[in-house]
Amino acid sequence: MPTLKQFNYLIKIIEDGSFTAAFEKLFIVQFALSRQIKLLEEEIDFQIFDRTKKRIKLTSAGEVFYQKIKNNLYNMAEIIEFSQNIAKGADQIIKIAHSSSIVMNMDKIEALKSVSSTYQVNFEINTLSFEQQVMALLKGEIDIGFIRPPVLHTLDELNAVTIYTQPLYLACHKQHPHFGHAKAVQIRDLREEEFVSTPHATRGGLSYLVSNLCLTQGFLPKKAQIQSRKASQLQLVAAHLGICIVPEEFHSILPEQAQLLPLENGGVLSEVVMLWSKEKEQRVQDCAAALADYFNVQILM
Repeated sequence: MPTLKQFNYLIKIIEDGSFTAAFEKLFIVQFALSRQIKLLEEEIDFQIFDRTKKRIKLTSAGEVFYQKIKNNLYNMAEIIEFSQNIAKGADQIIKIAHSSSIVMNMDKIEALKSVSSTYQVNFEINTLSFEQQVMALLKGEIDIGFIRPPVLHTLDELNAVTIYTQPLYLACHKQHPHFGHAKAVQIRDLREEEFVSTPHATRGGLSYLVSNLCLTQGFLPKKAQIQSRKASQLQLVAAHLGICIVPEEFHSILPEQAQLLPLENGGVLSEVVMLWSKEKEQRVQDCAAALADYFNVQILM
């Protein structure tokens, strides 16, 4: 079976223009170098060099072989280097998921860039519901999750830390008949409004929080004709299909036809919580701690 050493010898001979120049740089005697190339030709069953010429000349098959080997050895070097980095913990891919009610804005991207540079890891981002994140974390399919409480399941097997809290806003059309020119609203004023996002029967999250807020004012949110628990609920608001209550960071993805109005009710806030498994390797633990530190949060283990 041909070896990487033989391939490297071959490339050196061709690029240096002679066996003599190659063996001087490779620190190998010429006989041994010639013997390695002869063994390579016997193994592949065709001649690489035309030995009827005084100067080295590749046969037609040898020319193709050389080009293919050179390109593939370059790829092989990259593969080896990448694998070595994985073995050392560098360039590890850390999989992150976030709920659709959490905007992956520039502040979070900068946090990931900072941690990526510090710990020599790569991040892969996806969007999953809270329930999907919990299952994926427990199965090891993702490494870190970002959710928006309330949660309807136990988190005993996971680390959880609140990384920031934001006020909630009413999202409505700029030409809404009641709130188009308002400066702020109260939740009780939304009793007769249709909500484009209402809670799932078995899920927590933002829509569940909003529903609880409405219940404190004595009513349940009315369902709009078309609903979404995703960021696309803002598009439904922009289409005049209803209203929704969203966190402050939705300002960055607000459609032109929609507006966000402050809620006058005190203490109307929403948390974002970072989750990761207690059983994850140290590098994931370090990255989670670094992300928390970026948001000025201290992790108490």
